This record gives sequence, structure tokens and C-alpha cells, in this order.
Amino acid sequence: MALIEMDITVQADIGIAPAEIGTLQTLNVALVVQLVEDYTNVAAGTGDIAHTLDYGCLRSIVHAVFAQQRWNLLEQVSTRIRELILELEQVKSAQVAITKYYPWPDVARLTLSR
Repeated sequence: MALIEMDITVQADIGIAPAEIGTLQTLNVALVVQLVEDYTNVAAGTGDIAHTLDYGCLRSIVHAVFAQQRWNLLEQVSTRIRELILELEQVKSAQVAITKYYPWPDVARLTLSR
């Protein structure tokens, strides 16, 4: 089983609390993507990137989704990122976790995983 695990930092205006609206927040987007074995086996034997998933594609999807619009909920944006990753033919499964830091004074971080 081949897994790609990637953490991507983004700046985004996201949330429904009045203090969040219009304010950029630093978020961490953690991806765990399982690839279809046929692709990774061929790539391992040939060394040809055309036989696997270019990791930069995942990074591009995340940044493009955040650039599309302002999101109210982590559930919305994580679902959209996951949908786009699952459309890639090399992908068998995908998990997306988005972490907000200090959403409240007594909460150091909040992570939603889908």
C-alpha cells in the first residue's frame, strides 16, 4: 500500500465568528492519500513520474480550493478538497484534516478530519 502524507500551510479567511470574518488565519491542511497499487508498482520499477501521482498536484488542489472563495465552515472546504483528490485516477482513498489554531483563548487547536 502506498500512502502520501502531506501537510500544507495556507492563509485563509474562514469561519462564521464575527472575529474571524475578514481576518486571515493560518491553517494546516493534512492529507493522507492512498494510491492505487498498479500505478505505484510501475513507477517503482520505471522511475517515471508519469506512472504515479505528482505530489505537487495535491498541493495545487488545496491552494486552488482556498482561492476559489471564502469558506464559512471547515466541513465545506475539507469536503471539496477531498472530492477533487478522489477524482484523480491514481487515488484509491483520501483523508483531509484541517487545523485552526487558537479558535478560542482556551483552545490551542481544533482539527476537523474527513
